Amino acid sequence: MLPIVLNVLIAYAQEKNDDAALLMQLDRDFDEATAERRIEGWVYYFAPNGSMLSDTSQPITGLQEIRTAMEPAFKDSSFSLRWKPTKAEMMMPDKLGYTIGRYERLRKNSEGKLMKSTGMYASVWKKQPDGSWKIILDTGHPDGPPLEVR
Repeated sequence: MLPIVLNVLIAYAQEKNDDAALLMQLDRDFDEATAERRIEGWVYYFAPNGSMLSDTSQPITGLQEIRTAMEPAFKDSSFSLRWKPTKAEMMMPDKLGYTIGRYERLRKNSEGKLMKSTGMYASVWKKQPDGSWKIILDTGHPDGPPLEVR
C-alpha cells in the first residue's frame, strides 16, 4: 500500500512542479513579447476581462481600457518595462495560478531625465476556454520613488 501512496504523492508533486514551470515560462514569454512588441505584446497576455491595478484609485479592466491606459507609455521610446518571475504557483490546478517577481521600468520624466523604478509585481493567470492562459489581474508595488539613471 505504501508504494502506491508514495507514487501518487510523487505524481502530484511533479504535476505541481510542471504547472509552476508552465506559469514561469508564460511570464517570461510575456516579458519578451512586451519588450519586442511593446503595447501589442502587453495587451496580448491579458484576458478579455483582465484588470490592472495601478497608481489610479480604480482598477483598469478590459483589453481596450488596458491598451488606452498603457499606450502612452509604450509610445515613448525611452520607456522600458522588463521583469523576471521569481515564483509561480497554481491556486487551482489547471485553472488558476499566479506569478510574482521583480520589475524594472525606465522612462524620462517631465524634465527629460531618464528615471528608473524597481519593485515587486504579481500576476494572476487563468486558463481560458480555448486552453490558453491569460492574466486576469496584474499589479505592482515600487521599492520607492524613481531614481535618476546616471
